[in-house]
Amino acid sequence: MFEQWLQNQFFYFIIIPFFMKTSPKRVRQNVFVLNFKRCVSVLFFAMTFISYGQSKEGIKKDAKTNESKRLDSLMQQLNAASLKENKTNYAFNVLTNRQNSSFNLINEEIQRANTILKEGIDYKGFTKELALLVEWKDKSVKGIVKNVSKMQTVRDLTTTSLLLKELLKRTDYQLDRISSNNKSLSGIQRRIDSLATDKIFYQIPVQESAKKNYYQRMVLMAKDLNSANANLKNAIDSIQKLEVNGKMFKFSLESDLAVVNNVRKKLSKKVNSISPDVADQKEIGLTLAENFLHSFIKGYLLFVFYFANQTGILSLLFLFIIGLTLYLRVVRSKYKKANMYENLKYPGHVLNYPLAASILIMISIFQFFLPSPPFVFSAFLWIIGGLALTRILYKSVSNYWFFIWMAFFVCNNLAFQDNLLLLFSVSESRFVLLLSVIGFALGVYVFWNRKDKEKEIHEKSFVIALLVFVIFELCAMILSIANCYNLAKILMTNGYFTILIAYQLIWAFGLSLDILNFSKYLSQSEEESLFSEEKEKKFKVPTFIYVLFAIAWYVLISRNSYSFQSFIEPISEAFYEEKQFGEFKFSFNAIFLFFFILFMSGLSAKIVSFLTTDSKGTNNGKPKSGLGSWLLLIRIAIITIGVLIAFISVGIPMDKIALMISALSVGIGFGLQNVINNLVSGLIIAFEKPINLDDIVEVGGQTGKMKSIGIRSSVITTWDGADVIIPNGDLLSQHLVNWTMGSNRRRFEIDLGVAYGSDLKEVKTILIDILMQHELVLKNPAPMVWVTKFNDSSIDFAIKYWVPHFNFGNDVKNDLIIAIDVAFKVNGIEIPFPQQDLHIRSNVSNSNDENLDKE
Repeated sequence: MFEQWLQNQFFYFIIIPFFMKTSPKRVRQNVFVLNFKRCVSVLFFAMTFISYGQSKEGIKKDAKTNESKRLDSLMQQLNAASLKENKTNYAFNVLTNRQNSSFNLINEEIQRANTILKEGIDYKGFTKELALLVEWKDKSVKGIVKNVSKMQTVRDLTTTSLLLKELLKRTDYQLDRISSNNKSLSGIQRRIDSLATDKIFYQIPVQESAKKNYYQRMVLMAKDLNSANANLKNAIDSIQKLEVNGKMFKFSLESDLAVVNNVRKKLSKKVNSISPDVADQKEIGLTLAENFLHSFIKGYLLFVFYFANQTGILSLLFLFIIGLTLYLRVVRSKYKKANMYENLKYPGHVLNYPLAASILIMISIFQFFLPSPPFVFSAFLWIIGGLALTRILYKSVSNYWFFIWMAFFVCNNLAFQDNLLLLFSVSESRFVLLLSVIGFALGVYVFWNRKDKEKEIHEKSFVIALLVFVIFELCAMILSIANCYNLAKILMTNGYFTILIAYQLIWAFGLSLDILNFSKYLSQSEEESLFSEEKEKKFKVPTFIYVLFAIAWYVLISRNSYSFQSFIEPISEAFYEEKQFGEFKFSFNAIFLFFFILFMSGLSAKIVSFLTTDSKGTNNGKPKSGLGSWLLLIRIAIITIGVLIAFISVGIPMDKIALMISALSVGIGFGLQNVINNLVSGLIIAFEKPINLDDIVEVGGQTGKMKSIGIRSSVITTWDGADVIIPNGDLLSQHLVNWTMGSNRRRFEIDLGVAYGSDLKEVKTILIDILMQHELVLKNPAPMVWVTKFNDSSIDFAIKYWVPHFNFGNDVKNDLIIAIDVAFKVNGIEIPFPQQDLHIRSNVSNSNDENLDKE
């Protein structure tokens, strides 16, 4: 009984004090009072127990029940207090975390805004450029839209129209930049305002320490927020003001451009009617200096703006020129290594002038892809191309034809300078007449002597161009006398441009053929080269080439005319216009760019393959560099990058590409296993490099030299001259023997026999001396001579020796056999041939033998 009583009292003396330490203050006070009372009652009960002994059972049960109820009541009070405190702590932590997160977000946005503002938005630059654009626009339209002159020229109107278009492009570019900055700052302002209105900022924490931290952060945030809002508002207001001014200027540009085009349309009709226009001019007081100053300003502005707006395609032109120059230099070095460069038939070939030829070819090609180039820019390219052509013609043609070219080129430069003058002046109109007379006389002279032996014209296209030139100059002379200034100037300049274009296109076409032929010749066999030479003797320029020349000439001389632009602009807009098919947006320009990039990637892979491999006549029995299998990886990388760039340029998202790849994988699973096996095998060959170009291999019963290692299959050239195409999968699945993998050295063997009775030691000494004297027999490993066996009619020897390269093996073997034969004859050593003795017996002797056998 006493032990049970002690156990009941353990709760009051041990457990309750523990809870008192971890309970709230009020609860601890209540527990303390209760515990004090319990101690008094326990003492009283103990004294009563000692005094009176055991109590009755009913009294004990009642005491236990009362104690249990008091314990339950106490635990409920403790649990309620703990729950309340935990809820308070949880709400405090949630509030603190959310406030910290919101403070951090708004501080990040404020810092982002401050960073953008500190980096600076070039308001002054925008404003200054906008002011310059307005000034340049006013200068451009002077005499056309404002203070309209009675004497309008086609060149001035065309230049003004193109300049206004370039100014419009520049204005759109600046407006895009301004709009982008406006959207960026406005987005930051909206995010800051959204975060600042969050209710979480305005809930004050209960705890005193948290309140102090909250007050400090709110003060700092309010200060930063006010400063950021003020700066953002000023910046956004300034940007919006700039945007409004820029759009107003854009509308003014478009209006002036419409007026200029309307004037061009009217003047074009007047010029086409061949009516005099100088006679209508009453203000012929404009001097040549004033004309030059006005023209120089417009031409300079147009050149600068066009160059700035077309930096992408011009950079591509520069890269293509550099790339083609390097390519031609590598091809030339291949010809020099093969000792074929000095045997080229004519001096004007492309390999003699790689840089000049590259400039001429690339300018001739790229000028058709420049969007509406102004004449000042076209003249700049034509002059550069003409200088490159002069460099090529200097030692490539006769003195007569070089003199004719220089005469045409100088007159063309004078025509360029005259065509850059935009306004009418009396002196300039007389200069037009003078150039027409000079051009007509020069053209007639060349055409009249075209059949002389040293002055013969071989190109039919140049004869046609010369006739057009003479007709144009004759008409320009007549129209100048008839005071039809605009049409006379157009015909005079276009006549000269016709000759220049003919020269450049004809030579660019010929040099391009040279590049193809020289490159093709290096990769051909001797038989293919002979066949190509016979074919070139019969080669004639196809008719469609002349048609292309005619179309190219028309485009180049009329691309800036009003009639051509009014015809081509709707087609150009349709070509660049973005169309939508379902969710996919595309344009014909993007499709053309897609296939162009694919074509260029494939062409680049072939060019890299050609440049990094040895060609005909360049190996000379020496081992090649180990680029064969790595070359496959390079080609795959180039094509893969090209495909990715093509898809990105079109704007196809990566998820659509993933769908295409998944659809392709289904096709692979159904019917392309062998193809994929060969492709993967090609990659394995590229990485593991079990074979390389020009290795001597044996696979599937075919022995020969590795000619090429492709993505899907490889080619082996057998000793019979046949090309065997073997899938890459077969190269890996079959037993492949590579005779030149580890080293190009190869061991060869010669078997021979000497007659019985020969001095074997002398024979061995002679054979070793012959081997050691040959320069292509390696001394390490040393050659070996063994006596192998006694044969039926000879004693056999085995000769084993190493050569430095597999290609020398048969030649060395030939030399050794001849030397051995000579040495054996000198020393009286016989090389026997198989002999057999036949014994013929009669029938009598046979029967006698049989009888003897029986006995």
